[in-house]
Amino acid sequence: MRHRDDLIRFASRMLRDERHLAQDLVQETFQAAAVQWGALRTYDASGQRAWLYQVLKNKVFDQWRATTRSVIGLAGQDLAADLDTPRTAVSNLLLQKCWKVIDCMPTAQRRVALLRWQGDWTNREIGEHLDIAQSTVRVHLRNARSALAADLGDEVVFPSDWREEDLGEEAAG
Repeated sequence: MRHRDDLIRFASRMLRDERHLAQDLVQETFQAAAVQWGALRTYDASGQRAWLYQVLKNKVFDQWRATTRSVIGLAGQDLAADLDTPRTAVSNLLLQKCWKVIDCMPTAQRRVALLRWQGDWTNREIGEHLDIAQSTVRVHLRNARSALAADLGDEVVFPSDWREEDLGEEAAG
């Protein structure tokens, strides 16, 4: 319980001040800790704290994924009236392929990609949040885009400015 308030603040910052959701995810983190108590009790205090923060961070990322997928799904339903059924089905299959590629990315790369593309965070915000340099953020994004392009090939046409979008904010700021 000594970490509860700090964990809530941490999750709230990650969730852009959605405190009620942060409290729910902290509660889920404590439930996971209770299930794993056999192993956790052997950790020292700093090890237990690190475990709690890592599990909470993973729960926040899972929440982002679930939220974005449902939003994209709803947006696709809105567009369904304008698109024919086969085209909608193909679009949904391609979207599922994109998510599978993103889910298989190395952890740091996946987190950067999710923060940028789902959370619409700037490179500066991502760097500060993950405690990495903005140049490292750009490298992770470039590698994520390359992975998507390599796995999806010609199936998906990416916007021409997609590769440049992450460089412009540093030049402007």
